[in-house]
Amino acid sequence: MERAGRGRSSPYAAARRRPGRRRPRAGARSQRQEPALDLRGVTVLVVEDDEDSGELLRYIVESFGATAVLAADGEEAIRRLSGIKVDLILCDLLMPRLDGFGFINWLRRDPKLSRTHVIAVTALGTDADFKRTWDAGFNGHLVKPIDYGTVASQLERIFWAHPG
Repeated sequence: MERAGRGRSSPYAAARRRPGRRRPRAGARSQRQEPALDLRGVTVLVVEDDEDSGELLRYIVESFGATAVLAADGEEAIRRLSGIKVDLILCDLLMPRLDGFGFINWLRRDPKLSRTHVIAVTALGTDADFKRTWDAGFNGHLVKPIDYGTVASQLERIFWAHPG
């Protein structure tokens, strides 16, 4: 991934709160609000073999202005990465052909992609599962079933914590 520097922009620098939007106060009644995180210019690769889960993740990512690209398994994700630059990968663990652990192992060995943020999205949710994903090199772990708020929190953590 190309690093931001003088004369270069970063998707992390572009990730910002939309002007005039505020987070709801604790205890405030929850109503559907426009997303506060602006991810225009960010590309997210969604690696998910379940079509419904992939479409849900795409919907959530795109609601923040990011571009979402879908891949059905690790092998397809590798092929897609040869033609696009991604800023984040949301990756299922249990997939046919090449699973999430095989994919992250491949990704972390590639010098151009090894620093890409990858969040595991899986039905596996024990403490041992969390440890295994961190040990494998994932930057986060979401347990299915996922919801809008949980994914939004992870996107905020990644893009606000790593400004350009």
